[in-house]
Amino acid sequence: MKFEQLLNHFDMGICVEQLQKESLLDIALLFVCIDEKIETEEMEIVRDWANTLHWNSAIALQDYMDDALGKCLIAIKQDETECFIQHRLNHIVDKPMRELAVSIAHRISEANGEVCDSEKRALAMLESEI
Repeated sequence: MKFEQLLNHFDMGICVEQLQKESLLDIALLFVCIDEKIETEEMEIVRDWANTLHWNSAIALQDYMDDALGKCLIAIKQDETECFIQHRLNHIVDKPMRELAVSIAHRISEANGEVCDSEKRALAMLESEI
């Protein structure tokens, strides 16, 4: 029985870690398209960072990113950006991971040389949750 519990806790640790990575990636992709334009420089930042993740999912990283980008665009069109960020932050339990979310969001927002109003609002909201 204890061995089964150990395996279960190990699996849960992997699941929590993967969920945090997915949530971080979702937030990063949201900042790529929050100004309703997908800039090459911004996507390169996300791709380069995402390729450093130890991705542990049955869904391929690129497939996940493509699907998540669509969800981000829907959230933006429906004016659900704040809810989208809050929902993802609920899955990011580690403070360093939350701080990483802010750092990546800043890098993406500043990649094209200007931070638009929607990026500023989303950054302020994200920072207030950390």
